[in-house]
Amino acid sequence: MKIRRLTEPASLAILHEPTQSWISLRAALDARSGLDELSHLPANLLALLATGDHSRARIIELVEWAAAEGIGVANEPAPAIPYYPSSLRCSLGWEEHWVKAAHRLLDRNLPAARPPAWAYERLTRKVFPPLRPKPAFYDHPVYYTGNHLTVIGDGEPMPWPAYTTELDFELEFGMILAHPVRDATPEKAAAAIGGFVVFNDFSARDVQWDEQRRGVFGPVVKAKTFGSSIGSVVVTADEILPKIDQLGAAVHVNGTRWSSTSTRGLRYTPGEVVAYASQSENLHSGELITSGTLPMGCGLELNRWISPGDEVTLSIDSIGSVTNTVADPS
Repeated sequence: MKIRRLTEPASLAILHEPTQSWISLRAALDARSGLDELSHLPANLLALLATGDHSRARIIELVEWAAAEGIGVANEPAPAIPYYPSSLRCSLGWEEHWVKAAHRLLDRNLPAARPPAWAYERLTRKVFPPLRPKPAFYDHPVYYTGNHLTVIGDGEPMPWPAYTTELDFELEFGMILAHPVRDATPEKAAAAIGGFVVFNDFSARDVQWDEQRRGVFGPVVKAKTFGSSIGSVVVTADEILPKIDQLGAAVHVNGTRWSSTSTRGLRYTPGEVVAYASQSENLHSGELITSGTLPMGCGLELNRWISPGDEVTLSIDSIGSVTNTVADPS
C-alpha cells in the first residue's frame, strides 16, 4: 500500500493501483460513515502503518469503492512531508559505497597518498586497508544519530549551509518504525518496520573531511546535521521487505540522469539493523532508520557536484522519489 499526506483538505491518501489515482481516506471514510465496521480504521500515518492485515484489506476495499464512485480522488496532489520523524539513525549499508567514496576523498584531499594506495591495490588486488570500513562494520550494523529536526519534505528547498563549498546528496531509503521494540530478534525487528520512504542525506563533504581528520566525534557532526529530506510517498513494509535487495534506483539532476544503481549488496537486512539498534534500548513508533548511501548514489562517488539552483531527484523503484532544489548559500 502506498500512502501520502494531503494538505487541502488534511487527510491521508491511498494510491488506487489500477488507476494510479490517489484517494482521500478521510473523504472515503466520511462517505461510508454508516458502516460501523469501518469506524475503527486508522486515519493517521503511524496508526495506519501499525494496523494488521485485516484492517489493511478493509482499507483497500474502501479505496476500490471510492475510486469506482469517484469519491475523494486527489489528482496530482502537491508534495508534502508524510510525517515528522521522532528520531533519526543513519546506517552504513554498502561496503561498495564506502570504498568508492573513500577513494574519491583521498584523491581530492590527500593526493600525495594516492601512489602508495594504487601500488598496493595493483600488487594485491585488494582494497588499500585504510580505505575500507572499520572492522565493526563487518561484525554488526553501524549507524550514527542524525538530526531529525532538520528533515524537510519532498519539494522543499534545501538550504546551502554557509560553511561549505562542497554540498552533496546521498540516495538512501528510510525505514519507519510502526511498533515499539527492545532487544528484538531480526524477525521481530523486521515486523516492527511499518513503511519505507526515499531519503536524501545531504552532506557537506569538505566539512566531513575536516571532521574526520581533525575532529573529536567523527565526520558526521556539522557535515550532516544541517538537513536531509524524505519523499512524499510511504510504502508499507509488506511490499518492500521481500525484495529490499532487488530494487533499481537512480539520481537525476536538473532532469539529467547522473547515475543508475540498485539496492543489491546490502550488508545487513532491515531486520538486522533494527535489531542491533534495539539492543538494551527502547525503540518507538515514528523513529526513522536509514539505509546508508546506495553505491554510486552520491556526487562524491560520481565526481559530479551540485550547485545552487540545481534540482536533485533521487528515486528507488517500488518506493518512490524525493526532489529538492538547492537554495543559495545562506
